[in-house]
Amino acid sequence: MNINYLWYFVPLLASVSLVYGATRQERMRPILTHALHTAGWITGFMAAIAVILQILDAFS
Repeated sequence: MNINYLWYFVPLLASVSLVYGATRQERMRPILTHALHTAGWITGFMAAIAVILQILDAFS
């Protein structure tokens, strides 16, 4: 995979996190806090999946 494809992750992560945060809150500060927590969770989950896929690829 080309590393340039990862640039699509940044705006997608920002938009998904902000929309998800905005569905839970009405004020700006809680929306941003929730969006940062959601972005961290999504990034960690995707990193874990990437590690698992790399391990599976190494053994196949």
